[in-house]
Amino acid sequence: MQLTDGTRTFESEIIDEAAKKLQRDEQEREMLNAFARYAYFRYKQIRDCVNPRKCKNMRIEQVIEQLKSPAKLRKVSSLFNISEEEVHYIIDFVKKYLKYVK
Repeated sequence: MQLTDGTRTFESEIIDEAAKKLQRDEQEREMLNAFARYAYFRYKQIRDCVNPRKCKNMRIEQVIEQLKSPAKLRKVSSLFNISEEEVHYIIDFVKKYLKYVK
């Protein structure tokens, strides 16, 4: 699957492969860092979109729970012009690899 951030396009298979490696070359690190920034940015947008209490941040498990609702998933998908599959991929990536997100 391809994910696009403005002018950059990321391949999910390449991202997954690079994220699992212990040793990465400079290109892989740069690509992974750029995707991590994009994924975190999108995660914050998704979290804020499904959060019923705007004054309180949600934990990632709560975001996942909210996205189980087909209506909310469609809302997020159409609002940010990304597919439902991309929404799930971004949430999974953030949960697996961004340790500062709880």
